[in-house]
Amino acid sequence: MKSIPSLLAAALAASVLVVPTTTRADATSDSDSRPCHWWQFRKCDSKQVEGLPDEAPRNGTVITIDVATNTAYLFQDGSMVTKSRAATGTEKLLKKGRRIWLFHTPRGHLRVLRKIEDPVWRKPDWAYIEERKAVPPPDSPARMIKGHLGKYALDLGDGILIHGTDDFDSIGRPASHGCIRLPDDMLKTLWRGVPVGTDVYIFESRPVQTASKERHSDLDF
Repeated sequence: MKSIPSLLAAALAASVLVVPTTTRADATSDSDSRPCHWWQFRKCDSKQVEGLPDEAPRNGTVITIDVATNTAYLFQDGSMVTKSRAATGTEKLLKKGRRIWLFHTPRGHLRVLRKIEDPVWRKPDWAYIEERKAVPPPDSPARMIKGHLGKYALDLGDGILIHGTDDFDSIGRPASHGCIRLPDDMLKTLWRGVPVGTDVYIFESRPVQTASKERHSDLDF
């Protein structure tokens, strides 16, 4: 009977035989490939594509938003069509009496529910409170703001939109109240290129760094 060390050595030798031969040059030439080891039984062979999380499909049209880097992507059949800087939620808390708002961009799988041309922003209560202004009646015409959301908007539901902005300096950082803001050229590309029903994946490519104490502090009025 062979000893346990001998059996283990034989098993390792047999396993090594089934591993595809890869030179160091081959391994380093494809920086997007995941490191693969014999004991993973080829389950790591798929490439890690920038901006495309594992749960997103590799076929059809897909929009992804990386909150960690504030970047928006458009994919077609698993290949990147274009990408752009974006603005996402600040994670601030706003309090007014018993009312609380969290300016958070949701993560997960959403879809484009409808496409809106020349969207009009109905200014919500929190926007007046944040500006330390009196809140007008719900049906006040003063709440209807044109141009603030850009030329187009993609509605993802629950008040979350992918839209343009008149605050161009906010692009590329956590600056929104939960929506995804895009520059005009990227917004136009999405408007023209994606149909209603398109999958949208909002994710973090890496853990978002803890924001400064000032950004996470409660704004209490």
